[in-house]
Amino acid sequence: VEKIVIHESEALDGKRRVLNDNSNRCLHKLESRMVLCNKSSAGMRKNMEKRIKAYRRYMDELLERLEGQKERNGAQIEEWKKEHLVQIGFFQHERLIHLIVTAVFALLEIFSMLLAVISQGIFSLLLTVAVLILLVPYIRHYYILENEVQKMYGQYDRLCRLS
Repeated sequence: VEKIVIHESEALDGKRRVLNDNSNRCLHKLESRMVLCNKSSAGMRKNMEKRIKAYRRYMDELLERLEGQKERNGAQIEEWKKEHLVQIGFFQHERLIHLIVTAVFALLEIFSMLLAVISQGIFSLLLTVAVLILLVPYIRHYYILENEVQKMYGQYDRLCRLS
């Protein structure tokens, strides 16, 4: 079992935390900047799901620690806000690409269904089933991306309230 490794620097008590994960990605903090790196391009959809969830969990834990502190480093919070906006931008881009792909597959499904009704052939029925089998995971993946990005917006709002 591979791991997503999260290195926390001085801002998080200098502790190192490891999350069990089947991902080829790492999430680490270098000089107070969150860096997500891709070690492999295999299984991008599953890895992206794990990556966004790991990042969101990391930020949730960071926010809980910060909200529990009486004195906060304003400059450090500003850095986290900037980096969080960068990560939101990456995930928004991923979400947009998957929205386009999902919409294209949905249109293909509609056209293949129309073809199946018009031609009533076995090939058109198989095409309809094949496109539907591909469409369902795309819808699920887009749903996850959309919900996680929405949660990240809430995290950014919490960061803004801390500064």
